[in-house]
Amino acid sequence: MVKRISTTELRKQNRNQVFRAVYEAQTPLTKQDISQKLNMSLPTVTQNLKELFDEEVLLYAGTEESTGGRKARLITLNTDIYFAVGIELSPKHIRFIAINLRAEELAYKKVEFPFRNTLEYRQFYAQQLEEFLDENNLERSRLLGVGITLPGIINEQQGIVEIAPVLQVRHMKLFLLTEVIPYPVYVQNDASAGGVAEWWQYEGLNAMAYLFIGKGVGGALMIDGKPYEGNTLRSAEFGHMCIEINGKLCDCGKRGCLEAYCSSSCISDDLGLTIEEFFQRLQMGEPLVRKIWEEYVERLVTAIHNIHMVLDCPIVLGGVLVPFLEDYLPMMREVLKRKAFFPEEEQCLLLGKCRGKANCIGVALHFIYDFLEQI
Repeated sequence: MVKRISTTELRKQNRNQVFRAVYEAQTPLTKQDISQKLNMSLPTVTQNLKELFDEEVLLYAGTEESTGGRKARLITLNTDIYFAVGIELSPKHIRFIAINLRAEELAYKKVEFPFRNTLEYRQFYAQQLEEFLDENNLERSRLLGVGITLPGIINEQQGIVEIAPVLQVRHMKLFLLTEVIPYPVYVQNDASAGGVAEWWQYEGLNAMAYLFIGKGVGGALMIDGKPYEGNTLRSAEFGHMCIEINGKLCDCGKRGCLEAYCSSSCISDDLGLTIEEFFQRLQMGEPLVRKIWEEYVERLVTAIHNIHMVLDCPIVLGGVLVPFLEDYLPMMREVLKRKAFFPEEEQCLLLGKCRGKANCIGVALHFIYDFLEQI
């Protein structure tokens, strides 16, 4: 039996289709373009456009060139009418980003402030959020919501951060993170958020693995635009797969984890260097730094090869190292080619387009997606 759609639901669907037609278009459209694209009557298109113009989510963008007669008016998205904010909590820093409806950056700030599981820490980032909005003239009335992301396993059903090894947190209540912020709030694992952001950038893929490298190492598996979270919400924890039996001790308490060998700390904090200093010395050809880098890449690419063998999809590398990796991508692909079981496996390795901002962009996108669904 075919389920009948109510008049209210049909109107909502039509409205969303009209909005999406404009939103997804590469260039401004005319009313006639929308009607033809959706196979929808001009009166229906006109009525829905009127509502969307009244709400200021669409704008006129001039007129198209005419070959005679009245020029048709062009319609486009009011990109900055609403925005969302992402906050990334990491062991040493707090990052803030504001993005518009097309996920374009409106403002960004990075604050050096070590993580502490205290009320004072949470009040600090809440105050910094308010200052961030004021400094960039971001109107709170246009704020869709604030996403918070951190390197931990988030259990929404139980309302807890189950474990965040690099933050030394276990079974922390989510409301502790959200109660200090007076706006709609959503909390997400950092790598899952990063996967969402990179999926947004890589059009045309039906599946993608995202491997995030920071103080922690994590990941996300994206299928048809959504993270595959697994039966117990713990999928794609690439950082805690074992690459060395009885190897180095990891923050999680186990030995031999990828995170113990390939976190950003392995080429920065552990050596008493910043990431920038490490890559400067690598470019200068310092033998010790080069040896450390070659061993690092060997282990990282081993993990990438294993992920590809299991999932057979592109693997996007994200995190704080990405801005430094463009020159080393050919070398990394050569190592992957040497390990490959199938031809052209090295082409599966891609660098993230969001660079070091993917996680906070991705968690902010939660509210953009919601808006696109509900409009």
